[in-house]
Amino acid sequence: MNVMETIRTFIAIELNDDLRRALARTQAQFQRERAAQAVRWVAPASIHLTLKFLGDTPVAQIPALTDALRAACVGVAPFTLTLAGAGAFPNTRKPNVVWIGVTGQAHVAAQLARQIEDACAALGLAREARPFTPHLTLGRLKRDAAPTERRAVGEEIERAHIATLGMLRVERVSLMQSDLRPTGSVYTQVAAVELG
Repeated sequence: MNVMETIRTFIAIELNDDLRRALARTQAQFQRERAAQAVRWVAPASIHLTLKFLGDTPVAQIPALTDALRAACVGVAPFTLTLAGAGAFPNTRKPNVVWIGVTGQAHVAAQLARQIEDACAALGLAREARPFTPHLTLGRLKRDAAPTERRAVGEEIERAHIATLGMLRVERVSLMQSDLRPTGSVYTQVAAVELG
């Protein structure tokens, strides 16, 4: 094995099958619209709540990273998130990312993300430049999407009125591996850490 072998990793909260089905229905609702062709939709099985993106991580560092994650989760009791509403980054006038909102005890998720950030920084990993904004990515606009297509997608999001999709009881955090394939990213759980 190569000493410096790396894998692309991120830390996330995984969803249950009921929520994945609800997200698939929401995507189907958007996909009925013509503008939806300008979006690369994320496979529902791959949708998750990212707490921290790590990128290329030395395989040798995975045990230390798992320990850091365990330390970051100590003292955080299981909590509940609500999936509701849709929006876009940076905004609906020029959308790049279509997302579903995360509410409920989102402040607990934000606190957990901060603790994970600190634990990873202590390992010498780079801190996130952007503040943590809890969301689930439904799709990303294609790079070559025309401004008119972007506007149309934004208008769809504003018209959609996505009600509450469901609740997620968060009891663990996962260290995930991301494999970039021509068909899209494939995610595999490397380690899971229980909360509390």
